[in-house]
Amino acid sequence: MPRIRLAYWHGDHQPGDEIEITPDELAALTLDGRVAEVLTSPPERPAPTAEVAEPPAEGRGRRTR
Repeated sequence: MPRIRLAYWHGDHQPGDEIEITPDELAALTLDGRVAEVLTSPPERPAPTAEVAEPPAEGRGRRTR
């Protein structure tokens, strides 16, 4: 879970407090401008890799006359 330092009040936490929040809360608080600093961020998910398709075999496909 991400750990942040607050720039503004959030619930019972005052500015400067360091709290752990969920990734969804991090996104919302960042949009609101309440995050002063992200101390630890969640690991980024690796981008999915596309499988390389084999080229069509010669001799297959449309017939030529």
